[in-house]
Amino acid sequence: MSVEKAKVALGIALLLAVTVAAYSNHFQNGFHMDDGHAIVDNVALRDLRNVPRFFRDATTFSALPNNQSYRPLVSALLALDYRLAHGLQPFWFQLSNFALFSALILLLAFVLRRLLLETERSPSAGWLALAGAGCYALHPVNADAVNYIIVSSEIMATLGVVASFALYFAAPGLRRYFVYCLPAALAIMAKPTAAIFPVLFALFRILLPNEKQKSAGPARFLELLPPFLICGAVLFFVQQMTPPTWVAGAANAHDYLVTQPYVALLYFKNFFWPLGLSADYDLKPFVTAHDSRLWAGFAFVLVLGAAAACAALFKRTRLIGFGLLWFVVALLPTSLFPLAEAMNDYRAFPAYIGIVIALVGAANLLAARLQEPARAVKIACASAVTLLFCASAYATFQRNKVWKTEESLWHDVVLKDPRNARGLMTYGITLVNEGEFARALPSLRRAQELAPPYSVLVTNIAIAEDATSQSAAAEQHFQEALRLAPLAPDSYVYYARYLLAHARFDEALGLLHRALELSPTDPSAGALLQEAETRASAAQTAEGDQLQRSRRFGEAIAHYETALRIAPRSTSTLNNLAWTLSTCPDPAFRDGAKALQLAQNADQIAGGGSPVIVRTLAAAYAENGHFDDAVRTAQRGSELARVEGNFVLARNVEKDLGFYQRNLPLHPVGTSPAHP
Repeated sequence: MSVEKAKVALGIALLLAVTVAAYSNHFQNGFHMDDGHAIVDNVALRDLRNVPRFFRDATTFSALPNNQSYRPLVSALLALDYRLAHGLQPFWFQLSNFALFSALILLLAFVLRRLLLETERSPSAGWLALAGAGCYALHPVNADAVNYIIVSSEIMATLGVVASFALYFAAPGLRRYFVYCLPAALAIMAKPTAAIFPVLFALFRILLPNEKQKSAGPARFLELLPPFLICGAVLFFVQQMTPPTWVAGAANAHDYLVTQPYVALLYFKNFFWPLGLSADYDLKPFVTAHDSRLWAGFAFVLVLGAAAACAALFKRTRLIGFGLLWFVVALLPTSLFPLAEAMNDYRAFPAYIGIVIALVGAANLLAARLQEPARAVKIACASAVTLLFCASAYATFQRNKVWKTEESLWHDVVLKDPRNARGLMTYGITLVNEGEFARALPSLRRAQELAPPYSVLVTNIAIAEDATSQSAAAEQHFQEALRLAPLAPDSYVYYARYLLAHARFDEALGLLHRALELSPTDPSAGALLQEAETRASAAQTAEGDQLQRSRRFGEAIAHYETALRIAPRSTSTLNNLAWTLSTCPDPAFRDGAKALQLAQNADQIAGGGSPVIVRTLAAAYAENGHFDDAVRTAQRGSELARVEGNFVLARNVEKDLGFYQRNLPLHPVGTSPAHP
């Protein structure tokens, strides 16, 4: 190995080490936003045996039908991460993202070097390529893509495009078989944006033709056509495999499209001045031509296009032109296809490679002009690059901290834009979920001022108000949430939870039954209904016990029967009603047949192991004149009570036994309920 190659290898190792250091605090960062439906709530990822199914069924990509697109490579990687992590441990998911990113950096360094050599033989090609890859690796503008786990799709798509260029350069003997198209074609199954490769490749071959392989006319056409056919076929297949339930999300395509030039300007600005990076810009599409930002965006696109065209005219600046055109082309998929949000930083992840290419091309021109620079110039340039890399690495390290938790992420969003209603709402909801109700209320109320009425926001305001002893205001907001979203099960569930907390069981039950009518499989509504039935039944039973002890037997029986209508399998209610019907001193309220049926049901549900219920069953047998059964049952009840160590109950059952042995029912004894 030559000294120069050894230096480059050392430089690559150093770059990877610095990149690892810059991202060293990101490996435990949690799941955010779309990670919820695509990873956390996606049960399909929890079994590696589902991997073949990912390639057949796009509904496995997400728990939400509107987000179920065909991305089997992403699902397969996430399923592997889940297996390695033995669950939802973020480390393995973040490690996968970083491994993909590291592979991209290495391939990018190789591609940059070969692009430089395609333009002219430059002795500095290796170092310039390494500097360009380092700029991309350490730039904080890419930190969001690396930290946001589900955006592994974007990294994989970009990796596929760069890998296709790398394979084209590395294996010239295979070019006639178009093998170099395969990485990009496969990457389309991670994210369709990888389909930009044929366009980028065509620009490369037109602007930077190899002098030894120049072709013209039909030959050039035949060379450029296969990548379009191959990637186009895969893209068509992906579109066919995408379920009809998938929704891009844009409300108005025209407004979205006219906003994108300004978005491109913001992406370009962020690369050179990455202050104000945010996970949620809340940029609303422009709805009027009087918005100056619209014209600023179109002016930027015109200037950028003119600069790219001018650079492409001259051989020495064509690499710069190619880089600028790469930036534009890489933004086209998300600019021309309307999406729910006008802007996300990670969408520019593949486009920033174009800026890096242009910068490397410009640096190469500068290096060529300097010829043999003085030692002081070399030291100054090296120091400037080192300083830039250190600053970038530090900024990336700080940006990683933002992605640590949901609270840190959305706190950063509202700090960057205090008028971001969605950010304020999400930050407030995050605080509610963490039990920080007093801290949540200011953000939620501020969001309510800025945003149109929204049931989820109003519901969370109500939850926070209830937790901070503002019960009356909370109920008004729960009711408002119901009016805003009468078909949303969550509106009913949260209001029902509030009513349960205030012992308003009947109202809560009605709301929960309505929630299950709207969404029969809703697990939260089902679980809360079960809890509500248990608590409502227990409250009715407790009231019945109190009335029974006050000798108001008719009212007690009515409460027990109400409790049974709510929870027919409540053993305590079955038992206490059976006891009252068997032992009540007022014959008007005794019903031996019904008491026996109730006691037998309770004993069966309890598995025959409750001495309290067995005592009641014995009393019911005696009330029906089945004294032999009553004796045997009472003896069993006494044994069970003693095994449990409940000697008071055991003695009471043995007293009952004396009546049964004399063929007497219990009702002359008194009215004590069957509690130990």
